[in-house]
Amino acid sequence: MLRVFHHYFSSRKLTFFLAESSAIALACVLGAASCVWMFSAEGSRPPLLALLPTLLALSAAFVLAFQFTLYLLDLYDLRVAAEDRQRGYRFLKAAGLTAAAVGVAMLALPLMIPVQFPPGTLLGGAMGALAGTLLVRVSIHALVGEPSPVLLIGDGVKARAVMKAIEQGGEDSYRVVAMVDPRREGVGPLDELAARLKVEFVVQAVDDMRGVNWVEPLLRCRLAGQLVYDAGGFCERVLRRLPVQFLRASDFAFADELTLSPVARGLKRGFDVFVASLLLAMASPFLVLVALAIKLDSKGPVFYRQERVGLGGKSYFLWKFRSMRTDAEKNGAVWARTNDDRVTRVGRFIRKTRIDEIPQVFNVLTGDMSFVGPRPERPVFVDQLKKQIPFYGLREAVKPGITGWAQIRYPYGASVDDARNKLEFDLYYVKNGSLFLDIGIIFHTVRHVLLARGAR
Repeated sequence: MLRVFHHYFSSRKLTFFLAESSAIALACVLGAASCVWMFSAEGSRPPLLALLPTLLALSAAFVLAFQFTLYLLDLYDLRVAAEDRQRGYRFLKAAGLTAAAVGVAMLALPLMIPVQFPPGTLLGGAMGALAGTLLVRVSIHALVGEPSPVLLIGDGVKARAVMKAIEQGGEDSYRVVAMVDPRREGVGPLDELAARLKVEFVVQAVDDMRGVNWVEPLLRCRLAGQLVYDAGGFCERVLRRLPVQFLRASDFAFADELTLSPVARGLKRGFDVFVASLLLAMASPFLVLVALAIKLDSKGPVFYRQERVGLGGKSYFLWKFRSMRTDAEKNGAVWARTNDDRVTRVGRFIRKTRIDEIPQVFNVLTGDMSFVGPRPERPVFVDQLKKQIPFYGLREAVKPGITGWAQIRYPYGASVDDARNKLEFDLYYVKNGSLFLDIGIIFHTVRHVLLARGAR
C-alpha cells in the first residue's frame, strides 16, 4: 500500500494502470505509424519526425478514452479484471466504445481545426491500442502477482470479521492462509509460523490477548520483513475502512491526522466554493427544465427543504429538488427505500441520475456543507443511530458532503446495519480526509452518476 496525504491506495493497481498506459501509448504510435507507411503511396510517405506530433496526440486520445472506459466498466477492480480475462465481455465492450469515441473525435476534429490525417492513422492507432491493452490484460497475474498471503493471529469473532472484510473488499489482492490461536498447543512461535507460511501480512486479531506473550514474536515478524498490524490498522491501511468493533476512543484521540491547519481548512473551503460554483454554472440551463418538469408532474413546490445534522451536531436545512409526493411523510419520518412508492415519475429519474442533489450546492456555498464529506442525516435518525452504533457521533467532526467516501464504496442502504457499515467508511474519511482524497472521491462520483449506481 502507498500513502499520499494520509490516504492509502493500492500499489498493485497503480503498477497495473501505469503499465497499461505505457502499453497503449507505445503500441498505438507503432500501429499508426505502420499503417500510415503501408497505406501511403511510395514517394508520398510523410517523414516519421513530421508525423510524430500527430501520432502522440492520437496515442494520448486512446490512452484517455480507453482507460476511462475500462474504469467505467470496473476493469481496474482486480477481481473483475481477473474474471473478465476468461470471457472478455467487458473488455470487448470497452474496446468498441473507445474506437467509436475516438473515431467520432477524429472525424469531427477537421471540421473545427484544418488538419489532415494520413490514411491508416486511426485504424493503425486503434489496432495498436487494442493489442497493447490485450498484452497487459493477458499478463495481469505477472504484473500484479498472486494475492498477498495473510496470517491471522486469532480464530474468534475479530479474526472472522477481518476475513469477511478481506473477502468483501480485498479484490482478490489478499488471501488468508491461516487463522491460529497462539494459546493453543502445537502452534509454536508466531514468527516461525509466519516464515514457514511465507506470509506478507501478520494481523493480530485475537479477541482477548491477556496471558499470551505475543508482542515479542510479532516484533520478530516485523524485523523479518513481514507487515504487522492489529485488526483495526489492517482494515484502515489495506481495506480503507475503520470497523467500529475494533475501534477505541484513543485511536482518534492520538491521531495527528485529525488536526487540520488553518491553511488546510482554507484550501478545502476554497475548493468547495470553486467546485460548487462550477457545477452550478454548468447545470443552470438544465436545472430550469428540471424545475419545469417537477411542476408539471405533480402538485407542490419545486424544491424540498429538510432539517439535517451538520458540523458539531448543529442542525441546518438541506435543499433538494422535490422527488416525492407532498404527503410522503404524513405518518412520520421513515427511511428512504429502493423503488419507494412515494417517489413521483420525474422524481424517479432525478434520483437515479442524482440530479435531485444539485441544489445542495447552495448549502456548500453558504458553508453548511462541504462538497465531499459524510452524507448528512436527519436529527430523528441521528438520535436513534447514536444509541445503537458506537462512535456514530464522530461523523459530526467534519462538515457533511454532497458525496463522500461511503457513497462510492458502499451500495445504497437504509437500515441500522447499513448505517453501521457506511460509518466504517465515513470514519476513514474523518481520520484520513484531505484535498487529494476529495478530488479522488469526486472523480469516482462521476462514474456512479453516469452508471446510475446507488440510486434509490
